[in-house]
Amino acid sequence: MRGACAFTHFLSLAACSVLLCGCAGARTSREQRLGPAYDRPFPLGQVSDSFWETQQTNAEAADFIFYDHEFVGETAELTDYGRKHLLQVALRMKHVPFPITVEQSVRELGPELDRQRRQTITGELARLGVEGADQRVAVAPALAEGITAVEGEAAYYATAVAQDFGNGGGVGRRFGGRGGTFR
Repeated sequence: MRGACAFTHFLSLAACSVLLCGCAGARTSREQRLGPAYDRPFPLGQVSDSFWETQQTNAEAADFIFYDHEFVGETAELTDYGRKHLLQVALRMKHVPFPITVEQSVRELGPELDRQRRQTITGELARLGVEGADQRVAVAPALAEGITAVEGEAAYYATAVAQDFGNGGGVGRRFGGRGGTFR
């Protein structure tokens, strides 16, 4: 009995000494606890910020594109909207590095019509007092591809004229949907 009691006493002393040594041991550095600095998670938004900034820059560059519908038919004359767009571009040109793009024609009159439209834009910008317009206006395909009339009509009916008015449900009770049974 005496041997068993001495053994348990010895084990309890050993456990206490291990605990005391562990508490008084060397402090671990932050890098030892969290890992190397390059392996830590990024702050919120840091990874996706560059993506959103690229999207924003591309959207701003698209503001400087003169599309086919901004010209009257198959001519180089600007529509009313095209003239308003030209004034907006002239005001913003000094503050941004983007080129001014005239959408490339896909019809038979292509190169000649594109040249005339480019001359119209550069001439109007020069008339408005914009310097260096001739170097910044180019003819190129538009960034965004347009849609056909059939695709546009289908998109219109799928969203605006749908029975739920594009809200994604809401006809039923409480949980939306179409005539929910929950009461």
